[in-house]
Amino acid sequence: MKKFACLALSVLLSGAVGLPSGAGEVLDRIEQTGVINAGTRKDAVPFAYVDDQGQWVGFSIDMLELIRREAEARLGRPIKLNMVEATADNRFDLIKDQTIDLECASSTFTWNRTAMVDFSVSYFADGTKIITGVDSDLESADSLAGRAIGVIADTTNEKAILNFQPGATIVEVEDQADGMAKLEAGEIEAFAGDGIVLAGLKKTSDNPQQWKVVPNFPYQYEAYACLLPKDDSDWRNLVNYSLLKYMEGVISDQRTAVEIYERWFDEETGVAPYPRETINDYYQGIVDSFEWIPIVSY
Repeated sequence: MKKFACLALSVLLSGAVGLPSGAGEVLDRIEQTGVINAGTRKDAVPFAYVDDQGQWVGFSIDMLELIRREAEARLGRPIKLNMVEATADNRFDLIKDQTIDLECASSTFTWNRTAMVDFSVSYFADGTKIITGVDSDLESADSLAGRAIGVIADTTNEKAILNFQPGATIVEVEDQADGMAKLEAGEIEAFAGDGIVLAGLKKTSDNPQQWKVVPNFPYQYEAYACLLPKDDSDWRNLVNYSLLKYMEGVISDQRTAVEIYERWFDEETGVAPYPRETINDYYQGIVDSFEWIPIVSY
């Protein structure tokens, strides 16, 4: 079931890709300034967050670095990343007003959102779950009725919980950190979010053994992709090319690509373990929708 859902999502997000043949508006601006203004999150462990040294780190940050390298090669000049904090509230506005050229973190593709922004191909898939106390009975639809569930407002996670159990008592939180803080303080009984992000929050909490992430299969499956400006195919193709090249590397056991994946998701050493077999199936479904990129090594 899980494999089928992941492959279905890969088909949903498929589109044409190739090396850009000309420069669109975003690439023109990047070529002139030598800068990619990249939006990302500060609290979406393991995708994008700030570590103890104050540095932005995470799987999505590594994806942004791959995109930077591809832009540098394509434009034939040094390119740097200018990181800009994006939140659940402002990420779409930052794209629309051209403050950022893309946003890569844990944003979910939805058809409604395509009215505001374009999306890259999906580079990860998981779904809405909850983090709650290890002894909690929360999990099934019936168990959520009348219980205080924290959500970030206007997210797919909020919609998923309300679709799954309309009788849940929704408590709005500001962000991931606020949701976890309210859970730890007993102000809510569970915090809803993307399962892989919740696994990261659990692992980096003061007492990981106090929490569990449930259910085993998400309430709603979701696919992560980068947000992009509308109607700029050259920039979208460059971003897609970078992500597909990485995904091919994981599928074909290219050392550098696998190291990126295992840094964040290895089942023993990763920040938020996620089975390699599952992601290989997902990536395979996406890559098969495109022309394969000849890869020797990274």
